[in-house]
Amino acid sequence: MGGTSTDVSRYAGEFEFSFESVTAGIKIAAPQLDINTVAAGGGSILFYKNGVFVVGPESASAHPGPACYRKGGPLTVTDANLFTGRILPEYFPKIFGPNEDQSLDYEITKKKFEELAEIINKDNPGFPKTAKEIALGFLKVANFQMAKPIRELTDAKGHDATTHALASFGGAGGQHASSIAKILKIKKVIIHKHSSILSAYGISLADIVNEQQEPCAEVYNESTRDLLLTKCAALKEKAVVELASQVLFTKFMNVNSHLMIMTRMF
Repeated sequence: MGGTSTDVSRYAGEFEFSFESVTAGIKIAAPQLDINTVAAGGGSILFYKNGVFVVGPESASAHPGPACYRKGGPLTVTDANLFTGRILPEYFPKIFGPNEDQSLDYEITKKKFEELAEIINKDNPGFPKTAKEIALGFLKVANFQMAKPIRELTDAKGHDATTHALASFGGAGGQHASSIAKILKIKKVIIHKHSSILSAYGISLADIVNEQQEPCAEVYNESTRDLLLTKCAALKEKAVVELASQVLFTKFMNVNSHLMIMTRMF
């Protein structure tokens, strides 16, 4: 779970792949991990529309970001977590505000939720709610939205979600993992020690892979065998060249990152 969306995938001894997907109305025919994405993340904006709590899909993004970032942003899931005590400002670096030298702003978040509470209670005078109850309500909506793609990858495909463990990663994942597991009746939650940077950590551990392909309308037989083998050899050579360049680039980036760290130390 990141700032804009939550990505979900299922693992049961081997990776599950999809070979065709539709993204933004465009059909992509390429092997990829079977991942479901829902527009509910830390930066998802909170709305009160027609008497209903709505989370996203609009995002406050990195700029202006959530209201607590001190850049005039709207209320988001991050603000709801801050207001309900799931985020502690003292454990965050002072990188917010116009000059990026201030801590998270709890007071502006509190003020905005109290203003929203006045609007909601005016619409529902018989059922008044406190600002914190409203923040928890938005979090509940976000949690159900995030549970939905997990059901699509488990229950909808004949797999019992309750027999799985929920592995949480991403900067905002730990704030919601237990609540989502409760919705899905999952009994175990796994949070890696590097969970907040697990995407970057995973990329550093992942195998470097290159896939090459080209269309071919030949029928495989004795007369076309040599031609097809020649084409395969050419694709293999192209893949090896691409892999070699990626390995060199990775080593270059690693050296650069070490130099940057050393520079900062001195």
